[in-house]
Amino acid sequence: MIKYLFLIIAYLIGSIPFSYILGKYIKKDDIRKHGSGNLGATNAFRVFGAIVGISVMLLDTLKSGLIILILEHTSWFEAIDLFPSIVYGAIAVLGHVFPIWMKFKGGKGVASAFGALLFYYPLVALILLPVFIITIVLTKYVSLGSTIVTICAFLLGLGLHLFTNIEQMDLTFVVTTGLMMVLIIFKHRTNYRRLLDGNENKIKLRKKS
Repeated sequence: MIKYLFLIIAYLIGSIPFSYILGKYIKKDDIRKHGSGNLGATNAFRVFGAIVGISVMLLDTLKSGLIILILEHTSWFEAIDLFPSIVYGAIAVLGHVFPIWMKFKGGKGVASAFGALLFYYPLVALILLPVFIITIVLTKYVSLGSTIVTICAFLLGLGLHLFTNIEQMDLTFVVTTGLMMVLIIFKHRTNYRRLLDGNENKIKLRKKS
């Protein structure tokens, strides 16, 4: 029963809308009224600038990552029968995308998914980080970088298990990563339409006092 309670807690933590909170209390503005209206880090960059944008990105990364860090690297919950930690990280991502506090309209899950991946399988995350950065530098499209790195995360995780440790494959990791990939791609569907139409927004910072 406790392991299901932890799912609810993970969802509620993931639902914390840091872009809204920082925008409201630092910039005295509602991020939902600007740019794409999205609660993710990319819109925070565009609307509120680099400091708020980076802060949102780090906080969104940590809210899923810290859950996994606590479950994997502390003995606090050793005596409790829980799901694998990646499941709780993924539920936090779900909370970020569909936050109960914001009428289920949140971000697109990329930073939170990266946080879950970073703390559960750091090798895969660190391999993919340069891919994400290089794609954005070359194309200026965050949506394209997010999509490529999300697909690569699933394929790389699957490949590492298939070719190095198939007898002990972490099926929970593979399935959970696949589901996060589907969710993130679904959330970017409007971006793909804009990419095809040639009017997708390129990344650039807007200075705001």
